[in-house]
Amino acid sequence: MNLSQTISTARLWVESFFNLIFPDVCTVCQRTLVNGENVMCLDCRLSLPLTGMHRIQPNEIHERLFMIGHPVKRATSLFYYYRENEYARLIHDTKYRSRPIVGRTLAAEHATELDACGFFDGIDALVPVPLHFFKRLQRGYNQATEIAEGISSVTGIPVADTLSASFHRSQTRKNAHQRLLNTRNIYRVEDISLITDRHILLVDDVITTGATMLSCIEAIKKASPTSEISIYSLAITRLH
Repeated sequence: MNLSQTISTARLWVESFFNLIFPDVCTVCQRTLVNGENVMCLDCRLSLPLTGMHRIQPNEIHERLFMIGHPVKRATSLFYYYRENEYARLIHDTKYRSRPIVGRTLAAEHATELDACGFFDGIDALVPVPLHFFKRLQRGYNQATEIAEGISSVTGIPVADTLSASFHRSQTRKNAHQRLLNTRNIYRVEDISLITDRHILLVDDVITTGATMLSCIEAIKKASPTSEISIYSLAITRLH
């Protein structure tokens, strides 16, 4: 077992221990969950700002990526992300608060709906947007991989963790132009055989300007020009 696997296993044990000691609460409103509720209470689920983008192809993700340089085949996000909104906790917990189970669960539930409407038809592999090695070591996991694993648990599509990232500064407080410059040429494909002549689904937690996705697409297309690319994220910000 390598260091990365050891850290992931330890994290899962810690997560399971805390779930036993502390009762589950709604990630959004903090109310104690009742039987049958998972991650969110029913009231918060009913108010989740869903995008419904899987029903509209092409949609605003296509437009966002096309504006900065690349078309994709299919694209969807589960919900709209507003930084000051209470639903932002779904992303914050997944990403920063050592609760990847939130992202895995939401992705698996969404995948059930998407699978029924054919969104995953023809997709050969799920490719998570990577973290730099030291950031992943610090966090203990890559949230995009956790989301991809949630999708895989429903669809059976394999996760191909084949992209790697060189160091770059955080995107959090950068504008659109700065994000685009900050992510240029930082990703590369480690195992071309996992993507060659395949239809892959790029997976991430949040799409903002689309700069990160664009950089990943460029790396994939450089390594395998014949690969088809679709996009999935848990959330997407509003540009306007």
